[in-house]
Amino acid sequence: MNDNYLISVVGTQTVDGESDSIEVITSGEYTVEDNGDITITYPEFSEENPTVRTDTTVTLRGKTLTIERRGTMSSRLILEKGKRHQCLYETPMGQMFIGIFTDSILVQTDENGGDIRASYQLDFNQNAVSNNEFHINIKRKS
Repeated sequence: MNDNYLISVVGTQTVDGESDSIEVITSGEYTVEDNGDITITYPEFSEENPTVRTDTTVTLRGKTLTIERRGTMSSRLILEKGKRHQCLYETPMGQMFIGIFTDSILVQTDENGGDIRASYQLDFNQNAVSNNEFHINIKRKS
């Protein structure tokens, strides 16, 4: 992996009025295709067990943002403003489907990096579970 970029991801989840945030800062790869499609790839390591690695790929094609995570817990989330997608979430305990309704996606990027922000709601069996936001900041390393 070409890790010439510093990737910062801040995710916030709000359940019953209580918010919790997680931040990941890592090196990764960032590419912008001639057609404007964006791909960000980076590894994440567990705080509890630093040998456990999850590979994350964020892809923006047109107005659809896809987040794929591969590791002990794998998932493929599809975010598209104003639409609900049903997505597979795998855990060591088994698989489950979750619904994702995307409120907004904001993209401000160029060939050197930039910002991607999204807000969305998760549901399980069509019952609202949480409101979520994430912010990805991409910076070319000096």
